[in-house]
Amino acid sequence: MRYLGLLLLLASWQAICQMNTGCPWLNVATATGVLRTSESAPMATLVQGGKAACDFTYHDSTASRELKITVEEIKNAQQAMSAYQARCGSGVTPLRAIGNEAVTCAVDNKGKSYGQQVIGIVRDQIFTVTVTTSAKKDPVMPREAMEEKSRNISEQVAGALF
Repeated sequence: MRYLGLLLLLASWQAICQMNTGCPWLNVATATGVLRTSESAPMATLVQGGKAACDFTYHDSTASRELKITVEEIKNAQQAMSAYQARCGSGVTPLRAIGNEAVTCAVDNKGKSYGQQVIGIVRDQIFTVTVTTSAKKDPVMPREAMEEKSRNISEQVAGALF
């Protein structure tokens, strides 16, 4: 009888361990909290999961929102950082205490989506966290909220990379 209980526990262990597969830096529940409008709204969806990128999306009657995380291992991350910052244009703001040399900037994908991006370095890895919305003046996710949410998620990602 003792061994039967242990066997059942071990058999279900794989299913328990795989409950948060897909994104090594953030789970679906946390992404949903970042993107959705209310507690009764549906969960966000992990569109793409893998070692290098996670893409969470959420749709409601107001807008489509997206949280994207990328991590790239680069030999000379300090040098490559300037190429990443060039994506931001002139509106780059330094961030303190998030990895090394982290910056934030606005994102405007030619009128398709609007958002905020954080780019930072942890060891030999460059990470990006981007929060976007399809509505230019999204009442649920104004610019200030996107700035705060992208910064908070960046702190979590940088912490996981250390």
